[in-house]
Amino acid sequence: MNNKTWIKLDNAALIYPAMLSKTTASMFRLTVTLTEDVDKELLNVALNNIMKRFPTYNYRLREGFFWFYFDKIDGHPEVTDDYNNPLLRIVFRKNNYYLFRVRVYKKRIALEIFHSLTDGTGGKVFLQTLVGEYLRLKYHISISYNEQVLNPDEEPTKEEFEDSFKSFTGSNGSLEKDKKAYHMKGIKEPVHILNIITGKMSIDSVKREAKKYNATITEFLTAVMLDALYDISRKEKNKKIIRVSIPINLRGLYNKKTLRNFSSYINVGIVPRNKKYTLEEIVLEVQNQMKDLLDIEKINTKVTANVELARNFFIQRVPNFIKKRVMRSIGNKKGDYLITTTFSNLGLVKLPEEMEEYITDINFILGRSKGTSGSVTGIGYKDNLYITFSRKIKETEFERLFFTKLVSMDIEVEIESNR
Repeated sequence: MNNKTWIKLDNAALIYPAMLSKTTASMFRLTVTLTEDVDKELLNVALNNIMKRFPTYNYRLREGFFWFYFDKIDGHPEVTDDYNNPLLRIVFRKNNYYLFRVRVYKKRIALEIFHSLTDGTGGKVFLQTLVGEYLRLKYHISISYNEQVLNPDEEPTKEEFEDSFKSFTGSNGSLEKDKKAYHMKGIKEPVHILNIITGKMSIDSVKREAKKYNATITEFLTAVMLDALYDISRKEKNKKIIRVSIPINLRGLYNKKTLRNFSSYINVGIVPRNKKYTLEEIVLEVQNQMKDLLDIEKINTKVTANVELARNFFIQRVPNFIKKRVMRSIGNKKGDYLITTTFSNLGLVKLPEEMEEYITDINFILGRSKGTSGSVTGIGYKDNLYITFSRKIKETEFERLFFTKLVSMDIEVEIESNR
Protein backbone atom coordinates (compact mmCIF):
# COMPACT_ATOMS: atom_id res chain seq x y z
CA MET A 1 0.00 0.00 0.00
CA ASN A 2 1.23 3.51 -0.80
CA ASN A 3 2.20 5.61 2.21
CA LYS A 4 3.74 8.59 0.47
CA THR A 5 2.68 11.93 1.90
CA TRP A 6 2.76 13.48 -1.57
CA ILE A 7 2.90 12.28 -5.19
CA LYS A 8 3.29 13.83 -8.63
CA LEU A 9 0.35 14.22 -10.98
CA ASP A 10 0.42 11.87 -13.95
CA ASN A 11 1.09 13.37 -17.38
CA ALA A 12 -2.58 13.53 -18.43
CA ALA A 13 -3.57 15.12 -15.11
CA LEU A 14 -1.23 18.11 -15.43
CA ILE A 15 -3.44 20.14 -17.77
CA TYR A 16 -6.64 20.07 -15.68
CA PRO A 17 -5.60 22.29 -12.73
CA ALA A 18 -4.33 24.89 -15.21
CA MET A 19 -7.69 24.87 -17.03
CA LEU A 20 -9.81 25.25 -13.87
CA SER A 21 -12.13 28.26 -13.90
CA LYS A 22 -15.58 29.27 -12.69
CA THR A 23 -17.06 27.95 -15.94
CA THR A 24 -14.84 24.92 -16.59
CA ALA A 25 -14.47 22.13 -14.05
CA SER A 26 -12.92 19.24 -16.07
CA MET A 27 -15.19 16.69 -14.42
CA PHE A 28 -17.12 13.57 -15.29
CA ARG A 29 -19.92 11.59 -13.66
CA LEU A 30 -20.79 7.89 -13.44
CA THR A 31 -24.09 6.64 -12.05
CA VAL A 32 -25.61 3.31 -11.04
CA THR A 33 -29.34 2.86 -10.47
CA LEU A 34 -30.39 0.13 -8.05
CA THR A 35 -33.64 -1.80 -7.68
CA GLU A 36 -34.30 -0.23 -4.24
CA ASP A 37 -33.71 3.14 -2.60
CA VAL A 38 -30.16 3.59 -1.36
CA ASP A 39 -29.41 3.48 2.35
CA LYS A 40 -27.23 6.58 2.57
CA GLU A 41 -25.61 5.71 5.89
CA LEU A 42 -24.75 2.19 4.76
CA LEU A 43 -23.29 3.59 1.53
CA ASN A 44 -21.11 5.84 3.65
CA VAL A 45 -19.80 2.78 5.48
CA ALA A 46 -19.11 1.09 2.14
CA LEU A 47 -17.27 4.19 0.89
CA ASN A 48 -14.99 4.29 3.90
CA ASN A 49 -14.39 0.54 3.59
CA ILE A 50 -13.01 0.85 0.04
CA MET A 51 -10.89 3.98 0.45
CA LYS A 52 -7.74 2.09 1.47
CA ARG A 53 -8.05 0.06 -1.76
CA PHE A 54 -7.78 3.25 -3.87
CA PRO A 55 -4.85 5.19 -2.37
CA THR A 56 -4.87 8.10 -4.87
CA TYR A 57 -8.42 9.00 -3.81
CA ASN A 58 -6.97 9.98 -0.42
CA TYR A 59 -5.02 12.92 -1.84
CA ARG A 60 -5.81 16.60 -2.30
CA LEU A 61 -4.52 18.97 -4.99
CA ARG A 62 -1.88 21.49 -3.95
CA GLU A 63 0.03 24.12 -5.91
CA GLY A 64 3.80 24.16 -5.52
CA PHE A 65 6.25 26.72 -6.83
CA PHE A 66 6.99 24.68 -9.96
CA TRP A 67 4.12 22.16 -10.27
CA PHE A 68 0.78 21.10 -8.86
CA TYR A 69 1.06 17.95 -6.74
CA PHE A 70 -1.09 15.58 -4.64
CA ASP A 71 -0.88 15.77 -0.84
CA LYS A 72 -2.19 13.06 1.52
CA ILE A 73 -5.50 13.71 3.31
CA ASP A 74 -6.29 12.51 6.82
CA GLY A 75 -10.03 12.08 7.11
CA HIS A 76 -13.07 10.42 5.57
CA PRO A 77 -15.19 11.42 2.56
CA GLU A 78 -18.94 11.79 3.16
CA VAL A 79 -21.83 10.72 0.93
CA THR A 80 -24.10 13.68 0.09
CA ASP A 81 -27.52 14.20 -1.48
CA ASP A 82 -27.65 14.51 -5.27
CA TYR A 83 -29.04 17.52 -7.14
CA ASN A 84 -30.85 18.19 -10.40
CA ASN A 85 -27.82 20.04 -11.78
CA PRO A 86 -24.97 17.54 -12.02
CA LEU A 87 -21.25 18.17 -12.30
CA LEU A 88 -21.06 21.55 -10.64
CA ARG A 89 -17.44 22.38 -9.97
CA ILE A 90 -16.14 20.85 -6.74
CA VAL A 91 -15.14 23.58 -4.32
CA PHE A 92 -12.36 21.53 -2.78
CA ARG A 93 -12.23 23.15 0.66
CA LYS A 94 -15.99 22.58 1.05
CA ASN A 95 -15.49 18.94 0.06
CA ASN A 96 -12.84 18.25 2.74
CA TYR A 97 -10.36 18.71 -0.16
CA TYR A 98 -11.33 15.42 -1.83
CA LEU A 99 -11.21 15.48 -5.64
CA PHE A 100 -14.37 13.40 -5.95
CA ARG A 101 -17.81 13.16 -4.37
CA VAL A 102 -20.39 10.42 -3.99
CA ARG A 103 -24.03 11.50 -4.20
CA VAL A 104 -27.35 9.74 -3.68
CA TYR A 105 -30.87 10.32 -4.97
CA LYS A 106 -33.48 7.62 -4.27
CA LYS A 107 -32.21 4.52 -6.14
CA ARG A 108 -29.26 6.28 -7.81
CA ILE A 109 -25.62 6.40 -6.71
CA ALA A 110 -23.52 9.03 -8.50
CA LEU A 111 -19.75 9.46 -8.54
CA GLU A 112 -18.38 12.81 -9.74
CA ILE A 113 -14.62 13.14 -10.28
CA PHE A 114 -12.17 15.91 -11.08
CA HIS A 115 -10.22 14.58 -14.07
CA SER A 116 -6.76 15.01 -12.51
CA LEU A 117 -7.60 12.09 -10.24
CA THR A 118 -8.36 9.51 -12.94
CA ASP A 119 -10.09 8.89 -16.27
CA GLY A 120 -13.43 7.24 -17.04
CA THR A 121 -12.02 3.71 -16.86
CA GLY A 122 -10.44 4.31 -13.44
CA GLY A 123 -13.59 6.00 -12.15
CA LYS A 124 -15.70 3.09 -13.37
CA VAL A 125 -13.67 0.61 -11.31
CA PHE A 126 -13.99 2.80 -8.20
CA LEU A 127 -17.79 3.11 -8.53
CA GLN A 128 -18.29 -0.58 -9.31
CA THR A 129 -16.19 -1.53 -6.29
CA LEU A 130 -18.17 0.89 -4.11
CA VAL A 131 -21.49 -0.56 -5.30
CA GLY A 132 -20.18 -4.09 -4.82
CA GLU A 133 -19.27 -3.33 -1.20
CA TYR A 134 -22.64 -1.64 -0.59
CA LEU A 135 -24.55 -4.63 -1.98
CA ARG A 136 -22.44 -7.00 0.11
CA LEU A 137 -23.31 -5.09 3.27
CA LYS A 138 -26.96 -4.54 2.35
CA TYR A 139 -27.91 -8.00 1.13
CA HIS A 140 -25.19 -10.14 2.75
CA ILE A 141 -24.06 -11.56 -0.58
CA SER A 142 -20.63 -12.78 -1.66
CA ILE A 143 -19.01 -10.82 -4.51
CA SER A 144 -16.96 -12.53 -7.23
CA TYR A 145 -14.17 -9.95 -7.32
CA ASN A 146 -12.25 -9.28 -10.52
CA GLU A 147 -10.36 -6.41 -12.21
CA GLN A 148 -13.56 -4.37 -12.52
CA VAL A 149 -14.89 -4.92 -8.98
CA LEU A 150 -11.95 -5.01 -6.58
CA ASN A 151 -11.76 -6.73 -3.22
CA PRO A 152 -11.63 -3.90 -0.62
CA ASP A 153 -9.66 -6.11 1.77
CA GLU A 154 -6.79 -6.65 -0.65
CA GLU A 155 -3.72 -4.41 -0.76
CA PRO A 156 -3.42 -2.07 -3.77
CA THR A 157 -0.86 -3.27 -6.28
CA LYS A 158 2.06 -1.21 -7.52
CA GLU A 159 0.68 -1.48 -11.09
CA GLU A 160 -2.67 0.05 -10.07
CA PHE A 161 -0.97 3.01 -8.41
CA GLU A 162 1.70 3.74 -11.05
CA ASP A 163 1.93 6.65 -13.48
CA SER A 164 1.96 4.58 -16.68
CA PHE A 165 2.97 7.57 -18.79
CA LYS A 166 6.47 7.25 -17.32
CA SER A 167 7.08 4.29 -19.64
CA PHE A 168 7.09 6.65 -22.64
CA THR A 169 10.58 7.95 -23.39
CA GLY A 170 12.30 9.43 -26.41
CA SER A 171 12.38 12.59 -28.45
CA ASN A 172 10.47 11.51 -31.56
CA GLY A 173 7.12 12.93 -30.50
CA SER A 174 5.27 15.77 -32.19
CA LEU A 175 2.17 17.77 -31.27
CA GLU A 176 -0.76 18.06 -33.67
CA LYS A 177 -1.06 21.08 -35.94
CA ASP A 178 -4.67 21.11 -37.11
CA LYS A 179 -6.91 24.00 -38.11
CA LYS A 180 -9.81 25.24 -36.01
CA ALA A 181 -12.93 23.08 -36.15
CA TYR A 182 -16.57 24.06 -36.48
CA HIS A 183 -18.28 24.97 -33.19
CA MET A 184 -22.06 24.88 -32.78
CA LYS A 185 -23.69 28.19 -31.96
CA GLY A 186 -26.29 28.67 -29.25
CA ILE A 187 -27.54 30.57 -26.24
CA LYS A 188 -25.29 29.80 -23.27
CA GLU A 189 -26.84 28.61 -20.05
CA PRO A 190 -25.78 30.02 -16.65
CA VAL A 191 -22.67 28.35 -15.24
CA HIS A 192 -24.67 26.20 -12.81
CA ILE A 193 -26.81 24.68 -15.59
CA LEU A 194 -25.76 21.59 -17.55
CA ASN A 195 -28.46 20.18 -19.82
CA ILE A 196 -28.52 16.38 -19.99
CA ILE A 197 -30.35 14.16 -22.50
CA THR A 198 -29.88 10.37 -22.44
CA GLY A 199 -31.06 7.98 -25.11
CA LYS A 200 -31.49 4.35 -23.98
CA MET A 201 -31.55 1.78 -26.78
CA SER A 202 -30.98 -1.89 -27.48
CA ILE A 203 -27.33 -2.78 -28.09
CA ASP A 204 -28.41 -5.45 -30.56
CA SER A 205 -30.37 -2.93 -32.66
CA VAL A 206 -27.33 -0.63 -32.89
CA LYS A 207 -25.07 -3.59 -33.73
CA ARG A 208 -27.52 -4.59 -36.47
CA GLU A 209 -27.26 -1.18 -38.17
CA ALA A 210 -23.50 -0.91 -37.66
CA LYS A 211 -23.06 -4.33 -39.27
CA LYS A 212 -24.71 -3.02 -42.47
CA TYR A 213 -21.68 -0.75 -42.85
CA ASN A 214 -19.15 -3.31 -41.56
CA ALA A 215 -18.52 -0.86 -38.73
CA THR A 216 -18.01 -1.06 -34.98
CA ILE A 217 -20.58 0.61 -32.71
CA THR A 218 -18.17 3.51 -32.04
CA GLU A 219 -17.46 4.00 -35.76
CA PHE A 220 -21.15 3.87 -36.62
CA LEU A 221 -22.33 6.26 -33.88
CA THR A 222 -19.49 8.70 -34.60
CA ALA A 223 -20.59 8.76 -38.23
CA VAL A 224 -24.23 9.44 -37.25
CA MET A 225 -23.02 12.32 -35.03
CA LEU A 226 -20.97 13.78 -37.88
CA ASP A 227 -23.99 13.45 -40.16
CA ALA A 228 -26.16 15.36 -37.66
CA LEU A 229 -23.49 18.01 -37.13
CA TYR A 230 -23.08 18.39 -40.88
CA ASP A 231 -26.82 19.06 -41.25
CA ILE A 232 -26.59 21.80 -38.62
CA SER A 233 -23.42 23.35 -40.04
CA ARG A 234 -24.82 23.52 -43.58
CA LYS A 235 -27.61 25.80 -42.36
CA GLU A 236 -24.92 28.12 -41.00
CA LYS A 237 -22.94 27.90 -44.28
CA ASN A 238 -19.98 26.62 -42.30
CA LYS A 239 -16.66 26.09 -44.08
CA LYS A 240 -14.64 24.67 -41.18
CA ILE A 241 -13.93 20.96 -40.67
CA ILE A 242 -16.35 19.10 -38.38
CA ARG A 243 -14.40 16.97 -35.89
CA VAL A 244 -15.33 14.49 -33.17
CA SER A 245 -12.69 13.71 -30.55
CA ILE A 246 -12.67 10.10 -29.35
CA PRO A 247 -10.78 9.29 -26.11
CA ILE A 248 -8.72 6.09 -26.28
CA ASN A 249 -8.08 3.83 -23.29
CA LEU A 250 -4.35 3.01 -23.48
CA ARG A 251 -4.37 0.19 -20.92
CA GLY A 252 -5.12 -2.59 -23.38
CA LEU A 253 -2.62 -1.30 -25.93
CA TYR A 254 0.25 -1.21 -23.44
CA ASN A 255 -0.84 -3.96 -21.02
CA LYS A 256 -1.20 -1.60 -18.05
CA LYS A 257 -3.46 -1.89 -14.99
CA THR A 258 -3.15 1.61 -13.57
CA LEU A 259 -6.22 3.16 -11.93
CA ARG A 260 -4.88 6.66 -12.57
CA ASN A 261 -5.22 8.52 -15.89
CA PHE A 262 -3.98 6.51 -18.85
CA SER A 263 -5.77 7.60 -22.00
CA SER A 264 -5.19 9.59 -25.16
CA TYR A 265 -7.53 10.58 -28.00
CA ILE A 266 -7.97 10.67 -31.77
CA ASN A 267 -9.85 13.30 -33.78
CA VAL A 268 -11.89 12.25 -36.83
CA GLY A 269 -13.90 14.51 -39.08
CA ILE A 270 -15.36 15.54 -42.42
CA VAL A 271 -14.71 18.61 -44.54
CA PRO A 272 -17.79 20.59 -45.72
CA ARG A 273 -18.61 20.29 -49.41
CA ASN A 274 -21.42 21.35 -51.74
CA LYS A 275 -22.79 17.85 -52.18
CA LYS A 276 -24.48 16.18 -49.19
CA TYR A 277 -22.55 13.28 -47.68
CA THR A 278 -24.29 9.93 -47.47
CA LEU A 279 -24.02 8.10 -44.16
CA GLU A 280 -22.11 5.35 -45.96
CA GLU A 281 -19.50 7.89 -47.11
CA ILE A 282 -19.14 9.28 -43.58
CA VAL A 283 -18.78 5.80 -42.04
CA LEU A 284 -16.00 5.05 -44.55
CA GLU A 285 -14.25 8.34 -43.69
CA VAL A 286 -14.45 7.55 -39.98
CA GLN A 287 -13.15 4.01 -40.48
CA ASN A 288 -10.20 5.10 -42.63
CA GLN A 289 -9.22 7.89 -40.25
CA MET A 290 -9.53 5.71 -37.15
CA LYS A 291 -7.47 2.95 -38.74
CA ASP A 292 -4.75 5.47 -39.55
CA LEU A 293 -4.79 7.30 -36.21
CA LEU A 294 -4.93 4.13 -34.10
CA ASP A 295 -1.65 2.94 -35.60
CA ILE A 296 0.51 2.14 -32.58
CA GLU A 297 3.44 4.19 -33.89
CA LYS A 298 1.26 7.27 -34.25
CA ILE A 299 -0.12 6.85 -30.76
CA ASN A 300 3.44 6.46 -29.45
CA THR A 301 4.42 9.66 -31.21
CA LYS A 302 1.52 11.66 -29.81
CA VAL A 303 1.80 10.41 -26.22
CA THR A 304 5.59 10.75 -26.20
CA ALA A 305 5.31 14.37 -27.37
CA ASN A 306 3.03 15.23 -24.43
CA VAL A 307 5.23 13.40 -21.93
CA GLU A 308 8.45 14.98 -23.19
CA LEU A 309 6.88 18.44 -23.08
CA ALA A 310 6.33 18.06 -19.34
CA ARG A 311 9.89 16.74 -18.92
CA ASN A 312 11.44 19.62 -20.85
CA PHE A 313 14.39 21.12 -18.91
CA PHE A 314 13.15 24.71 -19.25
CA ILE A 315 9.49 23.93 -18.55
CA GLN A 316 10.51 22.04 -15.40
CA ARG A 317 12.16 25.20 -14.09
CA VAL A 318 9.47 27.75 -14.99
CA PRO A 319 7.45 28.92 -11.94
CA ASN A 320 3.95 27.47 -11.79
CA PHE A 321 2.14 30.81 -12.13
CA ILE A 322 3.77 31.19 -15.56
CA LYS A 323 3.47 27.50 -16.41
CA LYS A 324 -0.30 27.64 -15.80
CA ARG A 325 -0.67 30.36 -18.43
CA VAL A 326 1.42 28.40 -20.92
CA MET A 327 -0.51 25.16 -20.29
CA ARG A 328 -3.83 27.00 -20.50
CA SER A 329 -2.77 28.42 -23.86
CA ILE A 330 -1.70 24.96 -25.09
CA GLY A 331 -4.98 23.50 -23.82
CA ASN A 332 -6.96 26.14 -25.72
CA LYS A 333 -4.98 25.74 -28.96
CA LYS A 334 -4.65 21.94 -28.89
CA GLY A 335 -7.92 21.01 -27.17
CA ASP A 336 -11.44 22.28 -27.77
CA TYR A 337 -10.17 24.67 -30.46
CA LEU A 338 -9.60 21.67 -32.76
CA ILE A 339 -12.86 19.78 -32.18
CA THR A 340 -16.61 20.19 -32.56
CA THR A 341 -17.54 17.73 -29.83
CA THR A 342 -16.24 14.72 -27.89
CA PHE A 343 -17.61 11.18 -27.99
CA SER A 344 -16.32 9.13 -25.06
CA ASN A 345 -17.48 5.51 -25.18
CA LEU A 346 -16.65 3.42 -22.08
CA GLY A 347 -17.97 0.26 -23.72
CA LEU A 348 -19.92 -2.59 -22.13
CA VAL A 349 -19.94 -2.89 -18.34
CA LYS A 350 -19.67 -6.52 -17.20
CA LEU A 351 -20.42 -7.07 -13.52
CA PRO A 352 -20.43 -10.23 -11.39
CA GLU A 353 -23.79 -12.00 -11.75
CA GLU A 354 -24.63 -11.57 -8.07
CA MET A 355 -24.48 -7.76 -8.53
CA GLU A 356 -26.47 -7.55 -11.75
CA GLU A 357 -29.81 -8.50 -10.22
CA TYR A 358 -29.68 -5.39 -8.01
CA ILE A 359 -28.64 -2.92 -10.76
CA THR A 360 -31.03 -1.67 -13.45
CA ASP A 361 -29.13 1.14 -15.23
CA ILE A 362 -25.65 2.63 -15.57
CA ASN A 363 -24.73 6.00 -17.07
CA PHE A 364 -21.71 8.18 -17.85
CA ILE A 365 -21.70 11.99 -18.33
CA LEU A 366 -18.98 14.53 -19.18
CA GLY A 367 -18.99 17.97 -17.56
CA ARG A 368 -18.84 21.40 -19.16
CA SER A 369 -16.03 21.96 -21.63
CA LYS A 370 -14.51 25.38 -22.16
CA GLY A 371 -14.55 25.73 -25.94
CA THR A 372 -17.30 23.43 -27.22
CA SER A 373 -21.04 23.56 -26.64
CA GLY A 374 -21.17 20.05 -25.24
CA SER A 375 -20.02 16.44 -25.22
CA VAL A 376 -21.39 12.94 -25.85
CA THR A 377 -20.81 9.71 -23.95
CA GLY A 378 -21.65 6.06 -24.40
CA ILE A 379 -21.80 3.14 -22.00
CA GLY A 380 -23.43 -0.29 -22.24
CA TYR A 381 -25.00 -2.47 -19.56
CA LYS A 382 -26.76 -5.80 -20.06
CA ASP A 383 -28.84 -5.39 -23.24
CA ASN A 384 -28.88 -1.58 -23.32
CA LEU A 385 -26.70 1.18 -24.68
CA TYR A 386 -26.88 4.64 -23.07
CA ILE A 387 -25.90 7.64 -25.21
CA THR A 388 -25.81 10.86 -23.18
CA PHE A 389 -25.49 14.43 -24.44
CA SER A 390 -24.35 17.11 -21.99
CA ARG A 391 -24.43 20.70 -23.17
CA LYS A 392 -24.07 24.26 -21.90
CA ILE A 393 -26.38 25.79 -24.54
CA LYS A 394 -30.18 25.84 -24.65
CA GLU A 395 -30.53 24.47 -28.19
CA THR A 396 -31.22 20.72 -28.57
CA GLU A 397 -30.86 20.44 -32.36
CA PHE A 398 -27.82 18.13 -32.26
CA GLU A 399 -29.50 15.61 -29.96
CA ARG A 400 -32.80 15.81 -31.84
CA LEU A 401 -31.17 15.12 -35.21
CA PHE A 402 -28.94 12.33 -33.85
CA PHE A 403 -31.76 10.38 -32.18
CA THR A 404 -34.14 11.04 -35.10
CA LYS A 405 -31.63 9.46 -37.48
CA LEU A 406 -31.37 6.39 -35.23
CA VAL A 407 -35.16 6.07 -34.96
CA SER A 408 -35.42 6.25 -38.77
CA MET A 409 -33.24 3.11 -38.82
CA ASP A 410 -35.76 1.25 -36.61
CA ILE A 411 -33.64 1.73 -33.48
CA GLU A 412 -36.08 2.40 -30.65
CA VAL A 413 -34.83 5.14 -28.33
CA GLU A 414 -36.13 5.91 -24.85
CA ILE A 415 -35.35 9.53 -23.96
CA GLU A 416 -34.66 10.90 -20.48
CA SER A 417 -33.71 14.49 -19.62
CA ASN A 418 -32.92 16.53 -16.51
CA ARG A 419 -35.07 19.40 -17.87
